[in-house]
Amino acid sequence: MIADIDLGKGLRLRTLTAHDVALVVEATGAETAHALWGPRPAGPYTPRDARAALNAWDPDAGRQASYGLLKNDRLLGALGLMIDGPHSAELAYWVRPESRRQGLALRGINALTCWTHDELGLDRIWLEINPVNTPSLRLADRAGYQYEQRLPHHCRTWTNPDPEHDTWHDCMIWAHTNSTTPPPI
Repeated sequence: MIADIDLGKGLRLRTLTAHDVALVVEATGAETAHALWGPRPAGPYTPRDARAALNAWDPDAGRQASYGLLKNDRLLGALGLMIDGPHSAELAYWVRPESRRQGLALRGINALTCWTHDELGLDRIWLEINPVNTPSLRLADRAGYQYEQRLPHHCRTWTNPDPEHDTWHDCMIWAHTNSTTPPPI
């Protein structure tokens, strides 16, 4: 699941590895909300947090990987790909606060969606989106994803480290299939 995709204008999408700890720490430094990476998805990250997260997203394991959106070796955002079966994967994304609203997530989602269909041969890529996250709902639509369903109390809010005492919110599932019109890169 190693990728290195030139997106033009100095932007590239490449697999993040354990060697990218400093990039993750710097990129999440101003983050006050939940970031992309686990095991507990919240920023900002210390070097220890970043190392643990990148190790958890080890692309050599073959089930999940994290891809960085980089410009001039600066991490502007990241996408996570989690394979959940022989034909499908979940896609997640995050863009650093000062780089939002510049089309970076759309470019990254479109490129990784095409790559996942073409290179990995997966038929279905899907997103889980909080129903109150209007920008992400618009982004899913602009990226050519189709609304499928709403899952009640499906996604964890991560306000409590214990899942039994945490709160959960609904998630909207949006999917892109090989039969869907390919997103523009």
